[in-house]
Amino acid sequence: MRHRTISRQATMTTSSSTENLPRVLIVKRPAAMAVFGDRFVASTKFEILKAFESPLPLPEFLANHSDSVSAVIAPVAAPVTADLIRLLPNLRLVGTTSAGVDHVDLVECRHRGISVANAGSSFSEDVVIGKK
Repeated sequence: MRHRTISRQATMTTSSSTENLPRVLIVKRPAAMAVFGDRFVASTKFEILKAFESPLPLPEFLANHSDSVSAVIAPVAAPVTADLIRLLPNLRLVGTTSAGVDHVDLVECRHRGISVANAGSSFSEDVVIGKK
């Protein structure tokens, strides 16, 4: 592995195997990462950009990566607003970590041709069990 300088304050570890992979942005740590850690987002098919681990302020982090982001993983705590969407010109997919999509600007996504996927019923059994 080698380190590529992103700015004076931060570096990102890359290897030749990740340099050409689609990049997925995570602005805030999803709750599932507290349980599963990096296994929650581990993939050999994507490069995960964890803005929440960067020492850079979000606007500077996005300025460094905005052209390369293809997808966003969106926990409820990190709304996907029209302003964020406009900063990501190559965004093609927003995936939520919840069943709902109220925290995603669906109008802007539709306008830009961005697909939105939610977690569907993947948590429904846990919710039902928790309400007994």
